Amino acid sequence: MNPKIKKRLRIIAILTTLIWMIVIFRFSMDTGTSSHELSDLCVQIFNKAVYSFTGKDLRISITPEHYAMVELFFRKLAHMGIYFILSINVMVVLFTFNMKMISRIFISVFFCFIYACTDEFHQMFVDGRGASFFDCLIDTTGAILGIVAALILYCILYTIMTKYQKNHGLIKGAYETQ
Repeated sequence: MNPKIKKRLRIIAILTTLIWMIVIFRFSMDTGTSSHELSDLCVQIFNKAVYSFTGKDLRISITPEHYAMVELFFRKLAHMGIYFILSINVMVVLFTFNMKMISRIFISVFFCFIYACTDEFHQMFVDGRGASFFDCLIDTTGAILGIVAALILYCILYTIMTKYQKNHGLIKGAYETQ
């Protein structure tokens, strides 16, 4: 890759990663009440979708305990989702450096895990929130899924780029004779 393009991509990737880290921090600043309201809004939207497809209202069809479990599921899914995106951003930054893929994976998982731990630590100081190591593990699971997605996208883009370069005579295949 052209060094100038690589440098620009690195700067953009670092900026998007920092912006996403700020987004995570801002979500962590929400009080327990506002965080619960946001989760409840997501569950209400899900309930409307279920109602439109099945004609059943979850608030009536299931017990309050099960409804609370649905809300908990959405809260944990949100945890996974935000760290899924963070890990993709971190992987894009790491793709701009010459290093082994296993090093990229390890650094990304470690970075996301440490950031999840600091995020949970920060939540200890927010009204109505608390720290949970289980949430760190959920965040890290989302990050690992994001890394897998980044690797799949990398393989697809690398294959497309290599085929393009071969078709335009920019590179020769490993088995082609000169």
